[in-house]
Amino acid sequence: MPYRSTKKVIQEPFDLSSVRTTIEESSFVRKDKRIFGLTEAPTFYPTKEEFKDPLSYVQKISAEGAKYGIAKIIPPRDYKPEFCLNTENFRFKTRLQKLNSMEGETRANVNYLEQLTKYHILTGKPVVRVPQLDKRPIDLYRLKNEVASRGGIQVVTKQKRWAEIGRIMGFGRKNCTSMSNALKSAYHKIILPYEIWYAQHKEQADNLLKQNDVSYMNDDNNDTCEICHRTEDEESLLLCDGCNRGYHLYCLKPPLSGVPKNDWYCLQCLAAVGKDYGFEEGSEYSLTEFKKVCDKFKKEWFSKEGISEHEVTEEECENEFWRLVNNPYETCEVEYGADLHSTQHGSGFRGPEQMHHCTFDPWNLNIIPVCPQSLFTHVNTEISGMMVPWLYIGMCFSAFCWHNEDHYTYSINYMHWGETKTWYGVPGSDTAKFEAAMKKAVPDLFEQQPDLLFQLVTMLSPETLLKEGVSVYAVDQRPGQFVITFPKAYHSGFNHGFNFCEAANFAPPDWVDYGLECVKRYKEFRRQPCFSHDELLVTAAQNLSATHRLDLEWLKRAVLDMQQRELTDRNSIRHRKLKEVTLSEDSIQEELQCDFCHCYTYLSYIGCICTDKVSCADHSSELCNCPSSSKTLYLRYNDEQLEELVNNVIDSGYSPKKWTEKLDKIIQSKPTVKKLSELLKEGERIGVPMEDLAALRDFMEVMDQWVIEAERVLDLKSDSKKTKLIGYDFSHVPKLQDYLDKLLAYDATITDELLASQDKQSKYPIYQQGKSLRADSNRFLQLKSIIESHSWQAELKEVLARPYNAKDVRKLIKDAADLGITQDPWLERLGIIEQEAKRCVQYIENLCRGRQKIELNEENNVFSLGQNNENPELSFTLEPHLLIRLQNAMARSKIVLDEVEKMLTTECTKANVLERPSVIEGQRLMSNCREIVFKSEKTQRLSAALSDMSTWNEAVRATFMHGRQKALEYVLRETLSNVEGIILSHNTPNLYCICRKPESGLMVKCDICNEWYHSSCVRVPRSVVKSSMSYICPVCDYGEKKLLAHVSRRPSVEEIQKLMNISHTLMFCPKDYLLVRDIYSYMMEFKSHVQSICHSDDELVQNKDNVRRYLRCLEGLEIQLPEEAKFLKAKLQMLTSAHSPTLTEENNEINNYQREKPSETIKLPIRASLQSIEKHEPVNFLITDKLGSFAAQSNSNDSSLGNNTSQPSRVLLTTIGTKRPTEDVPKIQKRIKLTVRPPQPPVNNKNRQHSSEERGKSKKQRHH
Repeated sequence: MPYRSTKKVIQEPFDLSSVRTTIEESSFVRKDKRIFGLTEAPTFYPTKEEFKDPLSYVQKISAEGAKYGIAKIIPPRDYKPEFCLNTENFRFKTRLQKLNSMEGETRANVNYLEQLTKYHILTGKPVVRVPQLDKRPIDLYRLKNEVASRGGIQVVTKQKRWAEIGRIMGFGRKNCTSMSNALKSAYHKIILPYEIWYAQHKEQADNLLKQNDVSYMNDDNNDTCEICHRTEDEESLLLCDGCNRGYHLYCLKPPLSGVPKNDWYCLQCLAAVGKDYGFEEGSEYSLTEFKKVCDKFKKEWFSKEGISEHEVTEEECENEFWRLVNNPYETCEVEYGADLHSTQHGSGFRGPEQMHHCTFDPWNLNIIPVCPQSLFTHVNTEISGMMVPWLYIGMCFSAFCWHNEDHYTYSINYMHWGETKTWYGVPGSDTAKFEAAMKKAVPDLFEQQPDLLFQLVTMLSPETLLKEGVSVYAVDQRPGQFVITFPKAYHSGFNHGFNFCEAANFAPPDWVDYGLECVKRYKEFRRQPCFSHDELLVTAAQNLSATHRLDLEWLKRAVLDMQQRELTDRNSIRHRKLKEVTLSEDSIQEELQCDFCHCYTYLSYIGCICTDKVSCADHSSELCNCPSSSKTLYLRYNDEQLEELVNNVIDSGYSPKKWTEKLDKIIQSKPTVKKLSELLKEGERIGVPMEDLAALRDFMEVMDQWVIEAERVLDLKSDSKKTKLIGYDFSHVPKLQDYLDKLLAYDATITDELLASQDKQSKYPIYQQGKSLRADSNRFLQLKSIIESHSWQAELKEVLARPYNAKDVRKLIKDAADLGITQDPWLERLGIIEQEAKRCVQYIENLCRGRQKIELNEENNVFSLGQNNENPELSFTLEPHLLIRLQNAMARSKIVLDEVEKMLTTECTKANVLERPSVIEGQRLMSNCREIVFKSEKTQRLSAALSDMSTWNEAVRATFMHGRQKALEYVLRETLSNVEGIILSHNTPNLYCICRKPESGLMVKCDICNEWYHSSCVRVPRSVVKSSMSYICPVCDYGEKKLLAHVSRRPSVEEIQKLMNISHTLMFCPKDYLLVRDIYSYMMEFKSHVQSICHSDDELVQNKDNVRRYLRCLEGLEIQLPEEAKFLKAKLQMLTSAHSPTLTEENNEINNYQREKPSETIKLPIRASLQSIEKHEPVNFLITDKLGSFAAQSNSNDSSLGNNTSQPSRVLLTTIGTKRPTEDVPKIQKRIKLTVRPPQPPVNNKNRQHSSEERGKSKKQRHH
């Protein structure tokens, strides 16, 4: 057991007046039907007499209550148990609950999405985002299930049912074809590959998950491939981000070509998704702290709906809860102080150590589990989890999931105070239906976790259950009310706000059959039981057979069944000729369990000499591979002893019929009160029918009333007549007469002279005599008031002589009010001192917590608080521990100020920014400064320095983020990777595009410079790339600027330079300083290099491809160099304008496409191109005569520096070098618009009609 600190945290007691402790049930009337049309579970109102015996009353209502699974009990009005929890020490930890993760169907959805994501990462093709339809994401999990329910993708496609699925999923598109295509595409691309893979690897994944992989997780040597088991080729070893196992890239199926950029998960981790679901641990609170959290949450949540916190009805809260639980797109996280063990935290009811001081409360939850009628008293093993209460502290929407109790026991829950708790119950008779409905709703979760219903982590809407024919009922529990759950009944619920409940289990005799059924279920699921059911029966049999006082009908049935089960198990394995040994008492090992199904082997077990493991009869074959002759059947009781035990129970039975005969016999004579009381309790204990007990109980009520009257000693003669009429022998009547005589004699000793006397010593003995007689006459009460007033004054003087203690002073003031002391100079003085002392204590408290601050020279003045020089009688001294605490706070404050001084004057002034303290160090010190006692300008300087840091961080964010949703550090790393990759790419072969990266995905070639571009980088849609349109890249297009992905968010190098200049003035090293500095260093170095190129006219004129290369880099960089880019663009335009044919904007169809509205249809200008595409003939993108001749020239002039001569190896959309068709090309009848500057005169019609041979000739002339 882990060590737990026993140190108590003293805090202010919880104010019970701030919560609802009582409620009038009639004030809650629902205006509308309950959500989902649920029926209310019954509410019972026991009478005072019925309320005296909890278990008897529960047995009385169990027949009716079990039909609903849950029931509410509202106690009589005068039942108000004191809340006894020590709230000054009470602290608890919560668990976090995400509402939409608790709902089974929603969690299955999330698990499936995670599996899809990890699978596609596993294959090296991660899914960037979920496809959308009608501007909302497609529910892939539901799509998978809808397709599967219709027979699979082949059936759905053949029967054309995609549109039907779309409508069921809520997509209301008029165009069924587009909706069908979108759903079909999503299934084919994302779902189908995973489903095929999963079907192939399911068995392998299940086997891997069954292995004990603890050794793998603890093994530091992860350099071995888990597939080939070799350690060679570590560079190709890929580590799983989930379990840290290693795999060679080429050993995987399918193999990976490189290390994935994102997280990568192996087969085992992928198959295990969702298996570790549970509630995370939350924060630690006192009741006061948690109430503030709860109230704030509820107020803010419902204020969004325009509802005041105090106006939220129970219906609105319930509707909102189920809306959140069933909504996968809205996350609401709450906290729940659940399952707090009362032995560690205390109980709201009186504990055993307090019970002898007060009236016995049979409904105290510390008593019910262990009362004589509860069968837990026959369990000898430690089951404190079921024998003592548990505490539950709720907040709005906190919930408990569907479950039934351990061993199918009863449970009882009492709400001490707070807001409503809503319960949902399914009767035990519908358990099978309920479990079938759960498995149908979330089959994937049950496939992963067959024992899901044991884990208390799954909610399912009552609406879903009702549709499956499951009976579901509801009830609202409010302060001062009990809720009972019946055996085997599933139940769940949620809280409407801050409340405090306490619950316990109990097991009356009618539970025993349910208990056996549950033990069999535990065995089936290999679940750990809490105790041995057979041990309970044997212990009960041994105890009851000696007393002859209880009805043993339930026990007779149970032990007979136990004997039959045990003998059947023994006989099933005896044919194997095992050895049999009956254990002696010394050799019995308690609490042995089968190592395979975990059932208790109380009556018998099987062992072998080769192992320490034991098994039950059902799993003896799994124990080991040894022959049966080496195995032994160990018996606690042999067959004869077991038979004797059963016979003793049968022969010892004391039936209700015998009790009735005994009552008839006793009532014939004058019975004593003791005898009748014992007989009544005996009848209740053995389960005598209520109608048989009613007459005796009524008779006893008459007796009790007579006793009350006799104690009041009103008229002994008339009471004596009553005794004769009743026929009841009161042996204590003479004692009552003697007691009355003593009271009258005592009252005569309290004279007027005694009351008026100032001699306290003479009054005290007489007062003590009256107390011992329990006198209550008026004269005694006068004497008592005088004595208590003297005692109060004496105690007051003692309190004033000691250091001020708020608790003692409050007690004196309360005692004065109780004694009726209102006009007393001592009381007035005490009130003045209390007010001043409270002010001083609060002032010191504020100083210690940093809420108030003083100057350093005021230090000594604080320690003189409480001294009143003008009126010394009103002076007081503060408690030493408070002053010591203040001294410690001042000492800590001086240390912190010294640290601030050192940091500001020494560490923050270093020349190198990296050597200055980090922001975290500054914030830590600033946090300490908030609790210092003294005022100081140093803290102001520190705060200003941290404020400057925040301003700089915001400037960095504004410079780089530009609306991006990723984290700032991630954006900076992306930017640095972009800058570094592009600037250092000039010596790397086979790089393309403005991003200067290798070939990948769909690519398009510029028809002027012949450079290849990723279609995603230059934002050319796939459908357009696959057409026959021409394409001119951003470098060669001098027309309207292309809208590239990063252009709108690029900062300039000058902006980054400003950030760097400011960073040198900061007193702390910013978190992102290194990233910004590296980006700046790369960009400044590249800027200098580009400027040197720009100043070299010879190089620019001779090699325009080199200019294009630099322009590509400038286009691809996520940092702008605007002046350099402008200069090189103009230079390239000047170099090409003298030689190039006129390029028209109309001729660049792809660019035109990007500038047109998406809804417009693109008309391709060349019929020959369309015809060749239909015939599957290769077609080049360039389609005009002028562009054709210019491309040929550019192709011949491209150098290896400007354009890669090696083309991408993958199959692309054009055929390189294919001669363009010229004869069938129609002439373009469009207005010429110049796109190359400086402007050139339009080409005349005569020039436009040159033959291809003339164009080739003129091209050669221009080239030479």
